[in-house]
Amino acid sequence: MLDRAEADDPGKVTLAEQRPARSEVASLLAVEVGAALVLRQRVIVREDTENTPIVFVSLWLRPELALATGLDRVEPLDKSLRELTASAGQSLRNVTERLTSRLPTSAESAGLAISRRAPVLGLLATVMDASDRPVLALDLAFPGDLHQVIDSYAV
Repeated sequence: MLDRAEADDPGKVTLAEQRPARSEVASLLAVEVGAALVLRQRVIVREDTENTPIVFVSLWLRPELALATGLDRVEPLDKSLRELTASAGQSLRNVTERLTSRLPTSAESAGLAISRRAPVLGLLATVMDASDRPVLALDLAFPGDLHQVIDSYAV
């Protein structure tokens, strides 16, 4: 997600607007609950005859960074998040991911064309700069019936 331009993935941006930070996102980005953040959402689809939605992306970031990078606009971007944030003076260095199984939000169920009762695989990622300060939060929802997690490691 950090190294691909939106224009390279089939799908569409569905929202880019300022919203108050909900508690989970506020904690990840080290801001007060209700602080103004920009929420950018898009749906990525599988390129087939049906254009099946395969992931719902919610990106949260501070308004000044959104403005400096163009992430506050609904148009698909032709540069990656890493390139855009670097152009605004923010280098991305570390990511912490949390993987969960959960029910979708209203926006996710609509964007993914699934029931509100259908499980999604949720990936919540905090992206930090070189000083370990949070730069942005990514909340990804994958339809549970289309994805699986495979992990392999030495014991």
